[in-house]
Amino acid sequence: INVDMFNNCSVMIIKAGTKPEEIYRINSDADTQKAICEAFSAAREELVFDKTRVEFDGSYRPHNDEFLAIEQFQLPDTILDAIRDPLGVAPYQKESDEFPEIKAIFVGERSEANGAEKFNIGFQRFRKEQYISKKWYNLFFDADTFFQETRFGISISDSIDCYYTEGELQFTSFYFARQVFDLSSYYRSATDNEVVEFSASRKLSFEDADAFKSMANTWIRRKIAMINDSKVLSNYSAEEIKSLAATTGIEIETQEERILIPNDKEKVKVILGFLDEEAYKGPFSQITFLANSKRRIKNRQFIS
Repeated sequence: INVDMFNNCSVMIIKAGTKPEEIYRINSDADTQKAICEAFSAAREELVFDKTRVEFDGSYRPHNDEFLAIEQFQLPDTILDAIRDPLGVAPYQKESDEFPEIKAIFVGERSEANGAEKFNIGFQRFRKEQYISKKWYNLFFDADTFFQETRFGISISDSIDCYYTEGELQFTSFYFARQVFDLSSYYRSATDNEVVEFSASRKLSFEDADAFKSMANTWIRRKIAMINDSKVLSNYSAEEIKSLAATTGIEIETQEERILIPNDKEKVKVILGFLDEEAYKGPFSQITFLANSKRRIKNRQFIS
């Protein structure tokens, strides 16, 4: 494990609720800084080492031996500037008698080759439980005795949630990574207008169109976007879709050449999942499954 990746790097925080991101430096003694940097370096290895890289498209959940990658990721300039000149970053301290809320912790390094900059940065989302609560009795052990500590403090874990290198953001959990960065522009999600247009589609008949629009959460919006992009509703008739669904054990009702969309969230998920090709019948069990992610195989492979 390359524990020297973040050697002599400063520990930074991203202030919550700021655009562009406001950055502060955590002043700490040399031993503490070294320990945190080594932990982040080891965590980077655990995140991506000896794992298969999968390009992120918003529809695939990686296995334990895979990680997701967003190419040409636009990292905020304030973060890059902080890595370039860490001593020029203001220290993390009280503002108006309170410490600023923390969104994430990061450690990074900069190098230069052939006139081009290279950045390696590890990010850890910051959770509320990482604040050391002053409401409780925080006892620290020293010389056979526990002493109460009432000063403000934070805890930093030994893991990272995403890693930036050579213009690419790498992570294993989209849910955790999006707590550090806004990733909405890197995958398709239906807009409000698209949801309205989808509910007015001539291929669909809604039991309650207003209720459908109200239940259109992130998952449903992503399905709508993918269904629209695939043009499945344009390329197939309602009866053809009904017939194909029956082969996978899914019952779809039609009326006047339209697919009926019931006012039932679970049934809606099954129908939208089928239209986005995430429903299938197991070849051995013949049981119908609804997948929670999918990944396209670019080259068809056969077992010989």
